[in-house]
Amino acid sequence: MRRQHLASLLLLLALAIEPLSAKVRCTPIYIYGVAASFNDSIIYITDIQLLDSGWVESKSGFLVKRSEYTSQYRNHLIGRGHNNRTCIVTFADNEKDIKKKYAKLQKKLQGTKKHPKKYEIRHVDYEEFKFQTMAPDITDDVEIEVDKKAEKRAAKAKDKKKTVEPPTNSGKPTGQDQPSDLPPAMPPRR
Repeated sequence: MRRQHLASLLLLLALAIEPLSAKVRCTPIYIYGVAASFNDSIIYITDIQLLDSGWVESKSGFLVKRSEYTSQYRNHLIGRGHNNRTCIVTFADNEKDIKKKYAKLQKKLQGTKKHPKKYEIRHVDYEEFKFQTMAPDITDDVEIEVDKKAEKRAAKAKDKKKTVEPPTNSGKPTGQDQPSDLPPAMPPRR
């Protein structure tokens, strides 16, 4: 009786492992990064960037190698002398969703008129930092799809950006009237 239960359990495990092969799709994505520290009130936010080939898991919608994108941003900040930052990246498949997420974050960081937040927001321009595409580790268990519709959307977005003048930095809150090229080093709060 025990052997039958063991055999049926092994059979179920063998069947359960089969459909675990991951499907990833290559699609253009929009991405931005945020870095904050518990030691001071400065928050660094990148511009929204378009990556031509982002790899996203089809079932879960997770960005493949998300931690690598975070590491890219953290390493850039460490190179600029801003150590001990907690970094995150946020992404979306279309421009409308990412702009909505970006605006929600900006609103949350600024607070309300009655209860303003005391964060100093510094923007990291596209010329200063660019995310590099990270390809997934290709194994036998990974199926790759290419999202053609998303490629067309990204091409339209690129064409629209070429025709529209880039916005100036005057609309972005920086906390102080300082150029965002080289932010001054501030000692951590105590």
